[in-house]
Amino acid sequence: MSTTPTLLAPAPETFVYMGKEELQQQKYLRSYNRYIARMFSRIITPGQTVLDFGAGVGTIAELVQQCARPGKTVCIELDLENAAHLRGMGFEVHPNAGECARGSVDAIFSSNVLEHVEDEVDTLRELRACLKPGGRGVFWVPAFQCLWTPFDARVGHFRRYRKESLERVFREAGFQVERCVYQDSAGFFVALLFRMIASSDGSVNAKSFWIYDRFVFPLSRVLDLVCSGFLGKNLLIYVRK
Repeated sequence: MSTTPTLLAPAPETFVYMGKEELQQQKYLRSYNRYIARMFSRIITPGQTVLDFGAGVGTIAELVQQCARPGKTVCIELDLENAAHLRGMGFEVHPNAGECARGSVDAIFSSNVLEHVEDEVDTLRELRACLKPGGRGVFWVPAFQCLWTPFDARVGHFRRYRKESLERVFREAGFQVERCVYQDSAGFFVALLFRMIASSDGSVNAKSFWIYDRFVFPLSRVLDLVCSGFLGKNLLIYVRK
């Protein structure tokens, strides 16, 4: 197992996020990212203070800013280059949740980050401490270990989740689970295909991201209406302190 530092640890000067190339390619997932931002914005009231856990280059934070109009966005980001980029966008940035004042944020959101954390329960406890009483969180994570490919290893994943395992770690961290559903059901079958044909290094070209966003994800939006209880490439969980 990798010794990649968790997002709770102080950011070492030499830390560099392993999936930076893929992070830049996220710009091609316009529909996908807008959908996630809308799901996150459901727990945010305009003017609130929010926290983006593992903000990367700010793709989701910026969309949430446009959609939900929070008063302040605090970003947790270990990678020094990404952190500098986020500061340039006007966000407050910290390397770990321990540097955020306890009970200082109204809501926490996080897209495809928890799977990068080795000890996710301790991390979630730290994030919970940042929330005000009654504060809410929403997380988007990859689902089903059977979909594991070299891509997961390439970008530093420790695991993929099932609904039961995801709910369990949040409850162990002290959260109340409000809702947990599978998402991107069409993507499940695309991921199975990718598992069979993926290159040994797990690389994905930019055109594939565009095709996925243009044709596959819209189909998922429809299929999720009937499949979200049992099937999907990702999981979406809403929790409360």
